[in-house]
Amino acid sequence: MRPIALGAVPASAFVRGDPDRLVRGVQIDSRLVRPGDLFVAIRGGAAFAADAVERGAVGIVLEEDALNHAGDAPDLLMTFSSVRCLQCLGDVNAQATSAIRVGITGSAGKTSTKDAIAHLVSGQRRTVAAAEGHNNEIGYPLTLTRIEEDTEVAVLELAMRGPGQIAELCALAAPDIAVITNVGEAHIELLGSREAIAGAKAEILHGVRGEGPCVIPFAEPLLDPHIPPGARIVTFGEEAGADVQLVDRRPTPSGQELSYLVDGALLAVATNLPGRHHARNLAAAIAVARALDLDLGAVAERAGDVPIPSGRGEVLDVDGIRVVNDAYNANPSSTEAALRLLAETPVEGRRIAVLGLMAELGEGTEGYHREIGALAARVGVDIVIAVGDQARAYLEGTGSGVDGHWVPDPEAAVERLLEISRPGDRVLVKGSKVAGLQSLPELFRERRGEAVA
Repeated sequence: MRPIALGAVPASAFVRGDPDRLVRGVQIDSRLVRPGDLFVAIRGGAAFAADAVERGAVGIVLEEDALNHAGDAPDLLMTFSSVRCLQCLGDVNAQATSAIRVGITGSAGKTSTKDAIAHLVSGQRRTVAAAEGHNNEIGYPLTLTRIEEDTEVAVLELAMRGPGQIAELCALAAPDIAVITNVGEAHIELLGSREAIAGAKAEILHGVRGEGPCVIPFAEPLLDPHIPPGARIVTFGEEAGADVQLVDRRPTPSGQELSYLVDGALLAVATNLPGRHHARNLAAAIAVARALDLDLGAVAERAGDVPIPSGRGEVLDVDGIRVVNDAYNANPSSTEAALRLLAETPVEGRRIAVLGLMAELGEGTEGYHREIGALAARVGVDIVIAVGDQARAYLEGTGSGVDGHWVPDPEAAVERLLEISRPGDRVLVKGSKVAGLQSLPELFRERRGEAVA
């Protein structure tokens, strides 16, 4: 971050120490503190103030009712709200630099798109990107504090669980470029309808700074009522007329080969990212690169090795069984994309889907699960293992055309997978966080190794 004196830290009052000491970084986890960092104690973080001091924190920020945790901290600041202090720090730091801020939101694919944009852009611009999960009222400003004086592009992720939350994030340090990946069913339990979700996501279009470009899916009618008058709209998609149009897609053993039409010219892209959903995410990323006036030929070259975060489609080879860990989270749109990818990937054996609950779908939960089960049958999944009570509806949807298994929990899913899987099979593991499937692939590898030994 841009160095700031302790005495100038916003939304705080200086209690003791040297107000001229310079803050060179901000942390909210004492274990990550390095010399020169300011430790902002949020919620239960006050209990770790002494640890932060021992690790070299240049100062400690505590709320008034937590000052009893100050101990021997030599440099201390008090705040009425640690979250607000962090937000002001991020805002002040971002506003003091010339970095272009790219903000990404969407019902599905926002993290994958964020990572793709960061990777593609970093080949030509000094880039800072949001860390995993840093997309809320705490993570967003924390990312803003990581912007350095020489940062050229900051790639930010904005999440929401209700109306007004994206607008609040944009009020801190508005994006210069706004991206909406899609409008799906995630959080429909909280917002009630896809129309309401579209309205909440579209807050980023109203929050974009100046006349910055707004990158949105082409021909998405749910967004139309929310587009601000005079907005600079850039579209992506597979339909003719999109500013970045996916015109051809050929799956390969190592990913896929893609062709995009950009400003009347074809752009060939070979990427390690598989599936139609990643092809669309890359279209959005190319639209951002175009808005940043990057060399698109060089952008296409970097698409060959985009990092895949843990739990978002990484593939584990277990004694010849390919296990796809896509269990970071799930909603109907992302689960459909994962099943279609499973169906199009060549396999020597069978296609197996281990499916846990898709959460926060409200009254339509059972229907959404049945629809996904029916989709699994249509696209050619051979075996479905449904995990947990609410996942039973998957099997109601699959009918008799799929070998269906119900198990009560992830441990039982591992046992069933050990019984039925064999080399040559490809296994998809997909579910919301509350389904608890994230560790299933590693546990399956351990247990199969024990069985083979």
